[in-house]
Amino acid sequence: MATLRGLQMISDDVTSFTAYAQETISGGQFVKAVSDNDVIEAGSVAAYAASDIAVAKMDAGADNELVVGIALETATSGNSITVGTKGIYILPAGADAIGVGKALMPGSDTTAFANTVQLVADGNEEFKVGKALTGASASGKYIAALVRI
Repeated sequence: MATLRGLQMISDDVTSFTAYAQETISGGQFVKAVSDNDVIEAGSVAAYAASDIAVAKMDAGADNELVVGIALETATSGNSITVGTKGIYILPAGADAIGVGKALMPGSDTTAFANTVQLVADGNEEFKVGKALTGASASGKYIAALVRI
């Protein structure tokens, strides 16, 4: 098992990108896209600046639709941050028990938004962030999760 920037990972096969934090974000938190419109002004790489992609921590159930990954390190506002979009992570179960192979979405417990996951609710398939590779008998237990955002 590997530890990458404070987040517990089972696999080193990680896909990630660099973004800029709009607030202090702790490693392991789900993050959402918060970039402004029209920050890229032309259709070329020359028109792109690394700071064009901005993220903030997910902090409300409505943020599920905006989730773009998991913070792989801690960053303060205005600094770069690495965001993981694929990998196998150890994450806490949120609202309920989770069965092996079940589809996962970010947790909706407002007191534990750091990185909990829960079962994808009916009608919320677009919020899926991965699958459970192990199960959890109750909230607060840990699972191995294949994250693919």
